[in-house]
Amino acid sequence: MKKRSFQVRIGEAIRKRREAGPLNQEEFADHIEMHRAYYGEIERGKKDFRMTTLQRVCEGLDCPVWEVIREAESAD
Repeated sequence: MKKRSFQVRIGEAIRKRREAGPLNQEEFADHIEMHRAYYGEIERGKKDFRMTTLQRVCEGLDCPVWEVIREAESAD
């Protein structure tokens, strides 16, 4: 079985946390002042992004960056 890329696993971890909250994808993107299409690509693992972007997303999710990274590392 092919292992999913780390980028995809990060996106999945972000999506899981966002879906646990009250906001849909578009509302969350607005909340963190990010274009919806760009944010959607992050969740789908299609966008290679900077650590500062990950930090911005995690601040919006109210979770530390290391938790998302840990979840992505332990996936698969």
